[in-house]
Amino acid sequence: MSNDQGGASDKRSLVPSPGQFIARLGGLVPAAPAATADKGSVAVAGDNNGSILNITATTLTLAVQQQVARQLPSYLSRVVAKFSEDWSSYGDAPRRLLPPEIDEKLAYNDFPPAHPFITDYLKHIGVLESAYRGIEQRNDDAGRMVRRRAAVAYHSVLHRLCDLNGVHHTQAHDFARKNAVALVQAVISEMTADFQAAALASSVMQETADLAISLIVADAVIECQVLERPADAATA
Repeated sequence: MSNDQGGASDKRSLVPSPGQFIARLGGLVPAAPAATADKGSVAVAGDNNGSILNITATTLTLAVQQQVARQLPSYLSRVVAKFSEDWSSYGDAPRRLLPPEIDEKLAYNDFPPAHPFITDYLKHIGVLESAYRGIEQRNDDAGRMVRRRAAVAYHSVLHRLCDLNGVHHTQAHDFARKNAVALVQAVISEMTADFQAAALASSVMQETADLAISLIVADAVIECQVLERPADAATA
């Protein structure tokens, strides 16, 4: 019995344990060099001076998108400002051209197309449109209501001037065509007086207040709410 056990014991001693096998193998295979994280790189194992981030592709994409969203507005403004630097005399030039039907309407009313009333509108129309878009987030009819207010002022001024000049209401159309510039100025003055009465112009220069009302009236002219329309015009 003791011989059998001894024999079995001897056989087991010939088979290396897992730890002995790994130890022997370690003597045959050279050890891997220590991993480091110098120069800002990130290493796994060894002395690691960097940091390891546990991220996924989705997380990384989202982080990049958020960073772009934060940086884009200010950087885009800088790019636009750079590429839109004024050239000589550009600042005094109209930014847009009037469509043919508006040229026709101005000619029908004998209104000079180069009048400051028109050139200021073409230069600052972007500001007016931005103002309308901002207010229309709360009131969809803001632009229409403002132009309607200008139209009411125009007809009020026209009828008043007709009465002062002894012009019958059936001749108001022709009277308006002959006095378009004076009528526009009268409409601007009436609407300016309304806003000054509401103390809305007290915090700005008079020039700014005058220009703001002028732009609104000009927009009403372009949208055919102020001045007379040709009977056969596309805008009629």
